[in-house]
Amino acid sequence: MNENLVSKYKDIVTSRGLTYHYLSLPAVDGKPTLLFVHGFPSISYDWYHQINYFSERGFGVVAPDMLGYGGTSKPIDMSFFLHTAIAQDLIDILDAEKVQKAIAVGHDWGVPIISVLSMKHSDRFLGFAWVVVTYEIYTPFPPIDVILEMNVKAFGRPLLGYWKFFEQESAPKIIEKNLESLISVLYPDDPDSWLTLMNQPGEIQTFVENGKTTKRASYLTDEHHSRLLESLRKGGLTSALNWYRCMLGGVNSRIMEEIPERNQFIEKPAFFAVARKDHVCVYDYAVSRMKKYATGGLKMVEFQGGHWVHLEEPETFNRELEGWIRDTLQQS
Repeated sequence: MNENLVSKYKDIVTSRGLTYHYLSLPAVDGKPTLLFVHGFPSISYDWYHQINYFSERGFGVVAPDMLGYGGTSKPIDMSFFLHTAIAQDLIDILDAEKVQKAIAVGHDWGVPIISVLSMKHSDRFLGFAWVVVTYEIYTPFPPIDVILEMNVKAFGRPLLGYWKFFEQESAPKIIEKNLESLISVLYPDDPDSWLTLMNQPGEIQTFVENGKTTKRASYLTDEHHSRLLESLRKGGLTSALNWYRCMLGGVNSRIMEEIPERNQFIEKPAFFAVARKDHVCVYDYAVSRMKKYATGGLKMVEFQGGHWVHLEEPETFNRELEGWIRDTLQQS
């Protein structure tokens, strides 16, 4: 990220009393503002390729450190991670920045948050961009062992084996002692390593407990790596892992009760960057979900890599996203 942008960070106390640390860059020449929503285990810096590219072209940028990360509040109580409440936190930020219409871009755990923004606050957005992880409606979340059995029946293998580790009370301390190990798993040079380390129960825990590392991806630069380490060392993992625990603990199980049926579909234009080698969000399933729910128009762009397409192929990602924004605005 351009060092000049560091001074553009602000802090806000949202309507429910939580502090959010976020980057805010105003739009020029009538360009729209992009709201970038990161996931685990990231910070807003995760979007530095996009922040530089779009701000240089006059787009507004709002990029918060999400709940549990960076300079933002880190609640221990998982009830704070109700997704509708987090979505409202982001609306509070847009209100503070006087952004009436934005384009939301979400990756990883940022995806369910922009999905809720689509369901509950669609009038505040020109469109939505899902990065790798697909749109889903909320259903009651069964125990992780049941989910893994469902994975095997549907996909022939477990997908969420790593959740078995993340739900354990001991997980934050184990990871904090072996941060390099976890980061090497999450940002691997070989995305196929997820077929074992992420998909299979027990594998990531053994790997991290023993302090093992695998070759880190080249797209995770030394600068990005050091910022990520600094953030996680300072803030710890207890709050960040609540993104997983809030689902397993049923915090978000009843969200659909307050969503009208028509709002379950994506009414605004949708962009989906889908990855061939994200072995958690399986390609065929992800595509089918987006096609089912994106009734307001859908542009899909396929990437051959893994989970971090906006880091691995930033030039292509940025160009395709900008082209979709241009086409979307011309149609509106």
